[in-house]
Amino acid sequence: MPFLSRLILLTSAVLCGGFFALSGAGVSWALEPDQYSTATVVFWVFAGGVLGMPFWLPAVFPSRYVAGLELCRRICAGLLLLPTWLFGSIVVHNFGRIVSGGSASPVALVQGSVLTACCLVSLFVLLLPELRRYAPRKTKP
Repeated sequence: MPFLSRLILLTSAVLCGGFFALSGAGVSWALEPDQYSTATVVFWVFAGGVLGMPFWLPAVFPSRYVAGLELCRRICAGLLLLPTWLFGSIVVHNFGRIVSGGSASPVALVQGSVLTACCLVSLFVLLLPELRRYAPRKTKP
């Protein structure tokens, strides 16, 4: 896997997993500040790492294991649909609020848009080798 693809996937993992971890920790602190502890932070960091796994796992998988990397890319592309759906729903619900005349949150709309774009770009990066393999090749006569 090229260096740029790995960089895109790792950056997306940090953005999406970090957003999920920070949001979860923030909600936990807001709801129960007296029970907020280091264990809560560790839990949300772990949850963010698990949510970011479809991003970072193919990026750190060794390229010398071609069949394993291909299988990892395919499985992670399927798993990447979950964060795409999660962050895409933020965008859809904010557009629904805008259309209905309700009070939409521009910060949430921008965050959801950026994270959804990260997911879609990462999905494209993971599936690009498959698309190249089946693309028709032009040959010179």
